[in-house]
Amino acid sequence: MITILWVDDEIDHLQAHIRFLRKRNYEVVPASSGREALEILKSVRVDLVLMDQMMVGMDGLETVYEIRKSYKDMPVVMVTQSEEEELMDKALSGTIADFLTKPVNPSQILLVLKRLLESGMLKVKKAAVEVISETERIRASRNNDLSDWTHLYHSWMEKDISLGGVLDQKLHGIQGGGLDQVQLGFSRFIEENYPRWIASPSSAPLMAHNVLERKVVPELLRGKGEVVFLVVDCMRYDQWLLMAKSIEHWYHREPGFMVAGLPSATPYSRNSIFSGLVPRDIWRFYRTRWVEEYGVPGLNSYEQTLLDNALGRMGWRTGKDAVYTKVSTRQEGENLKRGLSYFLKNGFMAVVVNFIDHLTHGRSELDLIRDIAPDVPAFRRLAEGWFEHSFLFDMIKTLSARGATIVVTSDHGSTQANRITTVQGARGISHSVRYRFGHSLAADSKHAIVVNDPARWGLPDDNPRKSYLFAREDYLLMQNGFKKEDMHKFKGSFQHGGVSLEEMLVPCEVLRPKKYRG
Repeated sequence: MITILWVDDEIDHLQAHIRFLRKRNYEVVPASSGREALEILKSVRVDLVLMDQMMVGMDGLETVYEIRKSYKDMPVVMVTQSEEEELMDKALSGTIADFLTKPVNPSQILLVLKRLLESGMLKVKKAAVEVISETERIRASRNNDLSDWTHLYHSWMEKDISLGGVLDQKLHGIQGGGLDQVQLGFSRFIEENYPRWIASPSSAPLMAHNVLERKVVPELLRGKGEVVFLVVDCMRYDQWLLMAKSIEHWYHREPGFMVAGLPSATPYSRNSIFSGLVPRDIWRFYRTRWVEEYGVPGLNSYEQTLLDNALGRMGWRTGKDAVYTKVSTRQEGENLKRGLSYFLKNGFMAVVVNFIDHLTHGRSELDLIRDIAPDVPAFRRLAEGWFEHSFLFDMIKTLSARGATIVVTSDHGSTQANRITTVQGARGISHSVRYRFGHSLAADSKHAIVVNDPARWGLPDDNPRKSYLFAREDYLLMQNGFKKEDMHKFKGSFQHGGVSLEEMLVPCEVLRPKKYRG
């Protein structure tokens, strides 16, 4: 309930006004002097102060001055006898949020309260209703397709960013609906359609294993200048929306989405990006190099080879290998920025940038990063802050000056995981917490997608008993008997590998340089 502190030395004469506000679910705390008001503020959480200007003893302006010493952002509405110029100046400067001229009727007060306190909440409520209504419409439709979900996700992220991140919190707080229903609906859509996309490549949307052929190679074959294929590891769509605003002075954007490969994790989705193959076929064609065993390092060590072979199959042959580089440190980034002419000697380079992935995993390991970015809006701002001071931003500006076209995407996003569901399996269970593979795995189908026919999902089928689990919504896949320290480490962390909008719908945009870059 919103609490109003009403300060007036004739407060007893305002009981009718107070009753009017209380009937409309406002808590009104009366005070008959400025000093009493200051004492009340020490012990009562107040959302707004209604202050009479002319009072015996400490007047309204003096009281506001004292309030500002300790409560700099407290909205104060001054009630005055006349529209004095001094009060107008203070209202414009922000010292006073607004003022009302006596005689004041209750409806005037109500209008000011709604404007100052509830307009933001009403916007959040309206946005939440729109997201949930759109989700229900999509789920009720028999003909919904991926564009329905990308439109919903884009709208949700745009609204959440414009509202400062509170929409996400509002959706989380709606019991029996809200965010859980949005994510559950999307996971069921993926469960129904992903195998069909794998079986019918021509009808599949833009996905990790076809982005090279559909987005990158056409730019190369156009022969209109240098092309850069930029893969920002673990970049969420909302993070990209903030980053993209910084580059709009230098580049025209052609917005779009790509579906990350499953599992929505680097060893699978990023290898699919550079090979133009689903993991099942990577394993079949490169089984001596790509060994899917938990704990085996280097599953992304052959991306240069995968890329060269894929470009050859797709018709881009220069007689030279494509330039591929991976940036994991600031120094590597600076070296790339300084050596652009060398890296672009063949007119094309592919770049993997690992910094957001480091932030994501570092947040699970380091309490300091978790303290800096405790929730989605803060994590979003952290990624934005990194980008604005990074080599990557500088490099993009330089590429624009060179007239280079950029195709930018990510291998997967991440989602904040908060709930736990248990996993059962015979043996050989991998240790990831948003996806698992092993022998005869099982989990609650409400919390995870159970895949017992890996080949249909484009996954390695090297053992007849092999199965995969993909976590739905915000669940962590934990084995029975997990340790308390594991729960502390993973609960509330940002993870990937499962099926959620944030993990699977990643940005894929073509950036074309603007002619004017003054």
